[in-house]
Amino acid sequence: MSIAAFSYSYRRFAVVRQQAWWIAVLAVLILYSAVVKPATHQGELPLFGGHIHYNQDVWDVIEPENAIERLRAAGIERALVSSTPTEGTERLFALDPARIVPLLRPYLSSADRRTWFADPGLVQRLRKHLEAFPYRGIGEFHVFGANASTPVMAEMIDLAVERDLFLHAHADEDAIVRMVEHAPDLTVIWAHAGFDVPVSRLGELLARYPKLLIELSFRNDIAPGGTLTDDWRQLFMTHPDRILVGMDTYIASRWAELNDLVNETRGWLAQLPVDVASRIAFQNAAELVGVSGGQPGY
Repeated sequence: MSIAAFSYSYRRFAVVRQQAWWIAVLAVLILYSAVVKPATHQGELPLFGGHIHYNQDVWDVIEPENAIERLRAAGIERALVSSTPTEGTERLFALDPARIVPLLRPYLSSADRRTWFADPGLVQRLRKHLEAFPYRGIGEFHVFGANASTPVMAEMIDLAVERDLFLHAHADEDAIVRMVEHAPDLTVIWAHAGFDVPVSRLGELLARYPKLLIELSFRNDIAPGGTLTDDWRQLFMTHPDRILVGMDTYIASRWAELNDLVNETRGWLAQLPVDVASRIAFQNAAELVGVSGGQPGY
């Protein structure tokens, strides 16, 4: 064999050997990724959805089985669910009682949102529902200002204390303060964290009222552009045990956006320490209702 031919053959052998080496490395990496689970990232934390509705106006669009599947696919391991009428919640609970934590909404129809707190028959109706079904709280309901201090509201709050329930309130600051001061030992979840209440004010209220929790659906100021703001980070680090995540599926389009809403939530959770993210994502709500689960799978 000539020197030139030998040199060509050797170079050819070297190339083939190098290719074989990279193929072997790639095969090992693929095998490793298939059998070794990487360390859990905050973005993979299961969620306890603190604000889910299955209202009548979506029943014809999203069947109960499909609603459950959407929650499962989004990684929402458990959810606080209320509906108008409340039969929607009962339909989901019947399909998946391990996932659905039912809350009793006081409305017979959406028209009741502006008058329910003055309905003299409200508490008797709530008692009938509570005796027939294992509701864990009352809400989400809408109430503002002095309407949180009507005799009907006082009677409902006293009923919640009597039955060891919590409240989930879509309210302004005035109404929230009236409720928590009426029953200081009653847990009240503030839906949407008051929508536009300044973060510094939320911190003051959480410090003042130890049984107040905030739920974060529609707080679009948490991570504008995807980056967690400094003021929200400080609130989360100061009160990690007082905050719930939420998606608020009050209309069909919010059900359609559920995965996007969850991904946005996981995006800012991933910017927090794992222990804080885990509390906000799942554990705070789990402790509220006395259930387990949601531990990150390291």
